[in-house]
Amino acid sequence: MSPRACFAVVLACAFFAGSARGDEDAPHEETDPAALFRGAHEALIAERPSEAIAKLEALADRGVVDAVVSFDRGLAYAARVRAGGEQPGDLGRAAHGFEETRELTRDASLAADATSALAIVRSEVARRRSRAGESVEIQHGVSLGRSIVELLPENAWAVIAAVTALALSAAIVARRRATLPRAKVAATTSAAIAGSLLLGTSTLAWAARDARLHLREGVVIAPNARLLDARHLALDGVAPVPEGVRAQIVDEGGGFSHVVIGSADGYLPSSAVLPLARR
Repeated sequence: MSPRACFAVVLACAFFAGSARGDEDAPHEETDPAALFRGAHEALIAERPSEAIAKLEALADRGVVDAVVSFDRGLAYAARVRAGGEQPGDLGRAAHGFEETRELTRDASLAADATSALAIVRSEVARRRSRAGESVEIQHGVSLGRSIVELLPENAWAVIAAVTALALSAAIVARRRATLPRAKVAATTSAAIAGSLLLGTSTLAWAARDARLHLREGVVIAPNARLLDARHLALDGVAPVPEGVRAQIVDEGGGFSHVVIGSADGYLPSSAVLPLARR
């Protein structure tokens, strides 16, 4: 089992146990991203989560986008909660780190570790909301269309569309050259099937490209944020948004983000939604 997997297991077993530890002053590493990451990792191992958070956030401020950095950042925020030094938004930021890891990584093992850790964090959010008498629904499913688009990478859909285009061309040529009625029927049928597949796969390739270029998502990091209407007034009959929930960011402006969370559509302060980095 990898060190990160071991850490995730420890996190699951003792997520909210242990006493707070004093944080030590950060070493003078801030000018070197590699040194910052090493220092953050060492701070995590030594159970100094606030120090690790400071270093990992410094990496983010320098524009470092990396799945391992995001994973360690999620662990650091979760570890601070476990150590008893929780600050508002720590669970949401932990969820953000793990969600971002899943967006960035191509490593199946790291993605599985991030998914397990994310489930632990969201289980704690749900437990707290249940104790407060609020809805415990944290995860919202995506639409069927988007689920289909995400079955394969954008390039895979493009390759399949190209193959079906070749098959359609071959069927059309065979139809024109066929002399036997049975061969003409077979070529016509093949062309119809290939044409339908080409239309479908081309649409999926376009949808995947559009999502890559325009879809923006984030994680709500504010505890019990209230969804607002266009006038920035709280929506009636809508429960507070769970910390750590994933949201689609439609637009931003004036200090507010227009978001879609499940079937709910509204606004949140931009400070309450942390965008996810993508490859």
